Amino acid sequence: MPRGKFAAMTDRWTVATLPGGFPAAEISNLDVARDAADAATGARLRSLLAEYGVLCVRQTAPLDDAGLRALVQMIGPIKTPLARARDGGMLPYSDERQIIDAGFVLTAELRQQLGDLSFGGDDLRPGLFQFFHTDDSYTEQPAEATVLHARELPNGPGGDTEFIDMRAAFAALAPAEQARLIGLRAVHAYNNRGAFPPRPPAKGPLEALVDVAHPVVRRHSVTGRAALYFDLDRATHIEGLSEAEGRALLQSLQTRAEETAPRYSHRWRAHDVLVWDNVSVQHRARGDFPVGEPRRFWRYMVAGEVPEAFGA
Repeated sequence: MPRGKFAAMTDRWTVATLPGGFPAAEISNLDVARDAADAATGARLRSLLAEYGVLCVRQTAPLDDAGLRALVQMIGPIKTPLARARDGGMLPYSDERQIIDAGFVLTAELRQQLGDLSFGGDDLRPGLFQFFHTDDSYTEQPAEATVLHARELPNGPGGDTEFIDMRAAFAALAPAEQARLIGLRAVHAYNNRGAFPPRPPAKGPLEALVDVAHPVVRRHSVTGRAALYFDLDRATHIEGLSEAEGRALLQSLQTRAEETAPRYSHRWRAHDVLVWDNVSVQHRARGDFPVGEPRRFWRYMVAGEVPEAFGA
């Protein structure tokens, strides 16, 4: 598909590329009630997501839950958020539809009630995650994609969601470094035990989940492309390396990706549905909106497979 300001048009909806270091695809005129059952439209959305890594589906009005679920299922099956616990059972770790409230302010009273409980977000606004990360990496089959539907947004500018292209981050490495990384596996846990300060560790009941190991260089199941794959909010070390060496390597890769990889910043509009590929990109929320203003979304995750190592 050609890249450019205007990329394609059908009799039902249009696709254009959004400006940024790497172009996200913007979908306009998609009518969920009309198009959700159309297999060709779903296939086109999945192809665009695999190519671009980020899709914005513009909506002129908020979707109800049934409508959002229908749109998510055009991308893939909705993930049931269950993960294996250390006692051998399966532990639910979220609702299928989550309310992501990055504007929620933690009062002193609530802080006292929560005690040591931490979700790993900002200290004042715990739903705000301002470090680049990928979703769901602390589970054995991480979500293939994340879908956010804007419900309430800040009154003024700020609160963008930013992305970096982890495919390009891997491609930019020297061949010898690429070869060294292939086959390495990073261990992830709900609580990363303070492995990468100043990222705060998450603490609470979900520490009962088993630790999992994923390839540092992951193969995309659709495109076959390689991408760096890890999340320093969740990573603890690299198998086969000393703790210090593995953490230094991951931090170095993250730092270089943030400094050099192509970047896209999504400025939210009312009712947007934003979809991203957790294999291809990392994301973060910008906290540059006034404290106390809303930034609330509905979130669904698309089920994924056990990550496959590139070159395996």
